[in-house]
Amino acid sequence: MRSVVSLVLLSGCCAISLRGEEPALKWYKGNTHAHTILCGHADSEPPAVALWYHDRGYNFLCLSEHNKFIDPASVEMPPNKRADFILIPGQEITSSVHMTALNVNRLVKWQFKSDNKFEIVQNYTDGTREASGLPILNHPNFQWALKASDILPVKNLHLFELYNGHPVVYNDGDATHPSTEMLWDKLLSDGLAIWGVSSDDMHDLKKWGPKISNPGRGWVFVRSAELTPKAITQAMLKGDFYASSGVVLKTLTPSSAGYAIEADEPATLKELESPVLITKSVAGGAEGWRIEFSGTDGKVLQVIKGTKASFAVPADQPFMRCKIVFTRKTETGLQECSAWTQPVFTDGRLKQIEHLK
Repeated sequence: MRSVVSLVLLSGCCAISLRGEEPALKWYKGNTHAHTILCGHADSEPPAVALWYHDRGYNFLCLSEHNKFIDPASVEMPPNKRADFILIPGQEITSSVHMTALNVNRLVKWQFKSDNKFEIVQNYTDGTREASGLPILNHPNFQWALKASDILPVKNLHLFELYNGHPVVYNDGDATHPSTEMLWDKLLSDGLAIWGVSSDDMHDLKKWGPKISNPGRGWVFVRSAELTPKAITQAMLKGDFYASSGVVLKTLTPSSAGYAIEADEPATLKELESPVLITKSVAGGAEGWRIEFSGTDGKVLQVIKGTKASFAVPADQPFMRCKIVFTRKTETGLQECSAWTQPVFTDGRLKQIEHLK
């Protein structure tokens, strides 16, 4: 299991205090799923999309176009580009299943057909790996495309979109379909080592509104020694990141024993100033912070109110994950946003990932 580290977040990319001889690590904010006019149903050219993320403090971006490979060298970058902003090559492989092929070196074929969704996911996963990329399963509840049984048999797939900021992807499920968070709990409880990604699935820069797929509604913070496409994708493969729909963390100390967490309230409030961020409406509850630790079958093991908490993995749990939630009162009622840490495992299942590079 990974060594214990003390992670101290600043703004944008973040400095970290470490024990041992590991290289200095930083946190980098990024988005793995965004679209441009090249897909045929987005409204802005690649340079304009890159500029939007650059000017708002992101460190990396993947232009994941539908069945088109985007080489960063082909995209005009901002004239005042920061040294700590990069584009990662990629593609969104698209049919009845959508997947981001992150940091691939060429176009991944998407024409594979099957009535079995598992076979499609496996084919796209294999194709992404053959192109030296990292496969991410996108918005599984979009058009109710995928169930847990379609994902569990897939080999070498270890990331999926837990949260997607597009307004019609049904992260929360409905009366007959589980939420993506419930899906995650099912996959984890059935033995899969899989990490949760957050993205915004941006399509629109020229029109704005809660029912339009604007940028800035979901992202990841990745812990890496370098800001390069290879370093970022390798860190994500190892689960060295957290996902967010608005919450920013100040400290995060994971180990095989459990977690110590502290939310960054000022940074979170700054994110919530964004006119494009969509927070989740909740019917009940109270304003403020809560930190939830959960295990097998989504069972909540502990809830701690406040911005700071620590909790050990119980002896009977093969894994534990953590969700940090901020709830505030608005003119339309209570609204919440979250951050999700990656699970820590105590049962050795990380061997599913260790052979991958």
